Amino acid sequence: MNIVFAYHNGDADLAMESAKAITAMGINMRHKATVCTKSDTSGVSDVIHELKKSFPEVDHLTAQDGFDGWPLGPNQMFSDVAAAMYSTNAPFYFWEPDCVPMKEGWVDDLDAEYHRKVGIMGHLYEGGMATNGKNIYRMIVGSAVYPPNFLDFCPSAQSLSTYNLAYKNAGTIPEPWDVRCRWNFMAIGRDTPLIRTYWKSVNYQWKDGKIVFYAEDPEAQAVQGVTCPDRVISSQAVVIHGCKDGSLHKMAQEGFPMPQSVSNDAQVETVYDKASEMMRKSSKKAKKKRVISEQERERRRQSMMEILQRKRERKAQAAV
Repeated sequence: MNIVFAYHNGDADLAMESAKAITAMGINMRHKATVCTKSDTSGVSDVIHELKKSFPEVDHLTAQDGFDGWPLGPNQMFSDVAAAMYSTNAPFYFWEPDCVPMKEGWVDDLDAEYHRKVGIMGHLYEGGMATNGKNIYRMIVGSAVYPPNFLDFCPSAQSLSTYNLAYKNAGTIPEPWDVRCRWNFMAIGRDTPLIRTYWKSVNYQWKDGKIVFYAEDPEAQAVQGVTCPDRVISSQAVVIHGCKDGSLHKMAQEGFPMPQSVSNDAQVETVYDKASEMMRKSSKKAKKKRVISEQERERRRQSMMEILQRKRERKAQAAV
């Protein structure tokens, strides 16, 4: 699998934090990475250097200049990546700086899941997502895993560059690529619990032995479908997408250490659980203990000795 690490100057700092989080999750010897930026993007050599700590091969792809701002810039970058990946034989993950790996072996897990049923694989969003004044209630979020030849099945993605250029010349705002292409994506794509997107999420932290996050603003809270500010992350996800303040990145870089107070609470709960289990066991009727005579013990010992002797003899004959 090819992790295509795409970013621009606006999120260069977060890109480095994401690269460091990848490093913290160990080496991915069977896979490679490609950094995709425009020619004027800062920190490219530093990000490549960091990713080389995790991947044996790291390439650099330069996206077309002249497409600035959201979503023109990301649209063109995705279009350029799709064209470059078409001639390869490996699936690629369109990685964004707000993505964070959650465990060692995360690329292996994604690769195995992808090959179980080849197709676009990501987080199928069922909730509303506002774009250009309208809500999108069903789509596969664009930071996902793609087959190298997915363009053959996605006409809307094939024409994305032309679409983007038309809106640029008109001076109007197009739809983001994953919104424009959502029907094609869903036709050949599927949801995977290994990738979870929490849009505009911030302030990741431990709470009651679980990692929670907060929605950045009321709109993000509405998208997340929460009425309170915090929400527990999925325990199945190997990648979390959407952290905007780098808080989850820092946790990953440190190995997700649980604060001492949380650890103590977990230990107390564990001790309580063990005590409860012992009480339940003691309440059950004790089974009658079987008594083995000395003669029976000696008979069993002699039988075991004979078995061991036969094994030694067979081993000696095999050696000859």
